[in-house]
Amino acid sequence: MTRMSVLLFLLAALATSLPSSAQSASAKPNLTGTWIFSAQKSTLKIDPPTSMTLHIDQSDAQISFVRSQAYGEQKFDWKLETVADGQKEVVQESSAYKTNVRVYWEGASLVLDQRITASDGTQATDTVTYSLADNGRVLQAVERQTTVGGKGSTTNKWIYEKQSQ
Repeated sequence: MTRMSVLLFLLAALATSLPSSAQSASAKPNLTGTWIFSAQKSTLKIDPPTSMTLHIDQSDAQISFVRSQAYGEQKFDWKLETVADGQKEVVQESSAYKTNVRVYWEGASLVLDQRITASDGTQATDTVTYSLADNGRVLQAVERQTTVGGKGSTTNKWIYEKQSQ
């Protein structure tokens, strides 16, 4: 083989390997499971809940979240069913706030993007980026909260461990 033939062979091999590398880099992990909050492994700038469970059910672009958390005797539940395409916006309302939620993928991370308006008119954003670690046994949720108008921002890192089936 001539030097030119070797060079062309290497370029062809490189070109055919790029799509699979790009494809694996953009692969979306399946976050389905029941995840138990670990206060000891988390880094929070707020008081942690005494307990919290997050159940995620993911099927293609369809995704649902069911979270139960307790602060002592007070219990709070939250649910969301949506499509992780960044286009669909879900509006959730209570007496204390209204939230506009979108869910989308950034590479191998799932992003939950919330725009919150409190009953007193205060506005905030809450963006949570979910990613897997430790061979899928750990779910990391990096949460960035910002109050609109420069009133402050906070970053919390929530760590969940996958419950055995």
